[in-house]
Amino acid sequence: MKKILLIVLCLLLLTGCVGAEDTQPVRIAVIDTGFSSVITNVAPGANYLDAAAGTEDTYGHGTAVASVMQRIAPEAVLVPLVCSAYEKGRITHVSGQTLARIIRDAVDIYGCRIINVSAGLEADTPQLAQAVAYAREKGALVVASAGNDFKENPEKVYYPAAYAEVLAVGALNEERTAPAEFSQRGSHVALYAPGTQVPVLTLSGKTAHEDGTSYAAAAVSAMAARFLARYPSASVAALEEKLLAKARVLPGQYPALLPEE
Repeated sequence: MKKILLIVLCLLLLTGCVGAEDTQPVRIAVIDTGFSSVITNVAPGANYLDAAAGTEDTYGHGTAVASVMQRIAPEAVLVPLVCSAYEKGRITHVSGQTLARIIRDAVDIYGCRIINVSAGLEADTPQLAQAVAYAREKGALVVASAGNDFKENPEKVYYPAAYAEVLAVGALNEERTAPAEFSQRGSHVALYAPGTQVPVLTLSGKTAHEDGTSYAAAAVSAMAARFLARYPSASVAALEEKLLAKARVLPGQYPALLPEE
């Protein structure tokens, strides 16, 4: 009997306990302006505007978005995939076709289970729609900001947030009692998260406070990473269900998700 128990124990040590989950860090693709050195736990990424320029942030938006994730999910590995840059006094963005390629690469090359797009395009691009569907099929959750133009244009939608395969995130007001005045809303917006006066890091590492659905999406991506770290075999649908189950429904039927920091 002792010999049998010893054999069983050895097998458990070699193969791991039955039902144990893989504890590999969750990788989040941050499709944005890159990171400055104040962001830690970073894996190599790529610049899709200028490969030679690297992934150093020239504007600050990507650093700010990543800092929200870093605060909420410090164990997650962040992958900078540059889609925008600040040059000669203006912001340059990739096309919808290139954004589609970035999303595919986030899955196929960089092994990301979560893809954060804190930006949006006004035009529906077939390649982009196909890319988000591909990411979901491969087990990656795409989280996108809903947009900040509600006061000026309440009917406006942005892509990829408007796609059914994407978890679109709006911003809450500072009191976290309703959507922020600037935040897009509508049937395609699945969740609302803190997006007003959000503490973020600047390029130099100082703390600033910013408004925008960009930061709300970042918070949801980080919360998704925390769940995946515990249950890495969870499907995208299960992950969405978990996030929605934790949301508190505000008056007007707005599901609000607050980070557990």
